[in-house]
Amino acid sequence: MRSALIMIVIGIAAGRLFEIPVSNAYIAYILLALLFLTALLRRLERVASVTLMGALIVLGVFLIRNSDNSPATSVSYIEKIAAEMGEKRKTLTSKYVEQGLSGDTYDIVAAMTLGEKKGISKEVRKTFSASGGAHILALSGMHLGILFMILTFLLPTKRWPKISVLTELFAIWAFVFLIGFQPSLVRAALMLTIYSIAKLLSRNTRSMDVLTVTAALLLVISPQWLFDVGFQMSFAAVTGILVLYGPIFRFLTYREKDAGQPSVWVVCRRVLFDGIVGLVVISLTAQLGVAPLVAYYFANFPTYFLLTNFIVTPAAFLIIALAIGLLVGLPLQEPLTAVVQWMHASLLWIKNLPYSNLEVRLSVWQTLLVYVIIISLCCLVYLCIRKTDRFLKAMP
Repeated sequence: MRSALIMIVIGIAAGRLFEIPVSNAYIAYILLALLFLTALLRRLERVASVTLMGALIVLGVFLIRNSDNSPATSVSYIEKIAAEMGEKRKTLTSKYVEQGLSGDTYDIVAAMTLGEKKGISKEVRKTFSASGGAHILALSGMHLGILFMILTFLLPTKRWPKISVLTELFAIWAFVFLIGFQPSLVRAALMLTIYSIAKLLSRNTRSMDVLTVTAALLLVISPQWLFDVGFQMSFAAVTGILVLYGPIFRFLTYREKDAGQPSVWVVCRRVLFDGIVGLVVISLTAQLGVAPLVAYYFANFPTYFLLTNFIVTPAAFLIIALAIGLLVGLPLQEPLTAVVQWMHASLLWIKNLPYSNLEVRLSVWQTLLVYVIIISLCCLVYLCIRKTDRFLKAMP
């Protein structure tokens, strides 16, 4: 499946970047011919695999060309839903005002929970961007993941697992509807849906397979997303986490089993240590995935991103949880305001640190070369430590 996704991506990129003097009809005929040839040569596995890879590349070319040439259409009922959801968001944001939120606190909460970023001042945007916390203001998979975690905690997942999962998915997609089908949220919701349904059906769920299927479905639906910055950065970050987080975390936190029952103090210390290590590793692996893209698109690199993530990750969880409580009528405006102001002040302090933001400009080929270097270094480290006792014992 991963090889198939790579071939489709190559085809989409080739169809967009190169002038192919062939009509869409001929490309469709070539695709059908390659698929027929693959079926005909199915007993010759290697030859059939090569023809199938060629068919997938042609499929990518066909998708992007057909998408580019199709006229823009507007669907009336989607526009009506978007307009109605806009009114719902206005109603919810007015509740924030009624509960006493104002100024930058209101703007940050409205952006982090309802995607309303219009009111955020240039100073706040600059502070979050320079400190490496700009992603917290744009609704993404991180926010949807936090909402999913809150729902998992509140619902009886062990007693009624199927009902709980279906309720979670309904709430997730209702939130996506409410925000207006932002691409980043659609990607995250689709991935959570595939993962949850696979677990519900008691399948062996591999996160990378879920990510691959999600990317393939999204590119088939909208091939232009391949060239969207948010699409590239979100999948690069998730890929870095899925590939590197597990082995690194298990290697760093592995410990021999205790002969007896550990004390409460030892258990608490281990939980705290594992939590800190997990946050550090997830921040580093995500940053490894997106750093070259950040340098290419934005020509800068926040040097204190690790410190920033230590602040914004728990703060985001608290802000979303407190905002939900505030919307249902609980008097939580004071703790919510305190958390937002603490996060904003902390990021302002990080922004003012020396060398908090470095200017780095990369070309397309330099970006690809940096990814090759990162992959090579990861493989080198893996080869160096894979035969150590600690690594062998830590791996499942």
